Amino acid sequence: DGTKDDLARDQSRSSLEPKVERSLGGKKLFLVLDDVWTAKVWCELLCNTLKSCAAGSRILVTTRNEQIARQMLAVDIRRVNKLSVEDGWSLLCKKVVLTGEEGEIQHLKDIGMEIVKKCDGLPLAIKAVAGVLCTKEGTRRAWSVVLESTAWSTSGLPEEVEGALYLSYEDLPSYLKQCFLYCSLFTEDCILDRYKITGLWIGEGFVKAEGSSTMEETADEYYRELIMRNLLQPRGKSFSPPPPS
Repeated sequence: DGTKDDLARDQSRSSLEPKVERSLGGKKLFLVLDDVWTAKVWCELLCNTLKSCAAGSRILVTTRNEQIARQMLAVDIRRVNKLSVEDGWSLLCKKVVLTGEEGEIQHLKDIGMEIVKKCDGLPLAIKAVAGVLCTKEGTRRAWSVVLESTAWSTSGLPEEVEGALYLSYEDLPSYLKQCFLYCSLFTEDCILDRYKITGLWIGEGFVKAEGSSTMEETADEYYRELIMRNLLQPRGKSFSPPPPS
């Protein structure tokens, strides 16, 4: 019921706002709001609440949409240029690990540049597509299939899901899709412990051991492949040997 949802939201705000004010009132802070897709939270909750902070406080917002920055009444808007096609190609090569002869790289460059253009100069999108390409043969035919994939223009996706990101997801084998989607149960900035997440995959029945490999070894391979595809970002000793049993 929409009315009940609105009431619950209002009650939550009425209890949260004074808590934030008491916690931050009179204090100088530096707040970073990263990758903002809507100004709603700022306009409806944070704007008035943070007025109790001390003079000299600063708020840094990053967003892909300049209009959102304006809705939040940003004082100083700095634009970060997207990668040029040449720089995007260099990043793609680095992530795909094209280690062949120079002629082989040039042989793929025209297709690679078209792929980079589809990524609209966004490093994250280029890395995601590189994760797809590194699982393919280094041939014109294989790269052309990626370039011409319908996933680039799939309609109905949330604004923050670029075609490149959806393409990288669609290219996953079914056993990796469910493992990757399981990670969405955690918050965006959550640090996933390698052994904890692979253990959870096993517990959910997502992991099927093959040959002489144990369930743990197979789950670890799943984890490594998601990193290779640039869908998980390793931190620290992500590839250290497993702990002794």
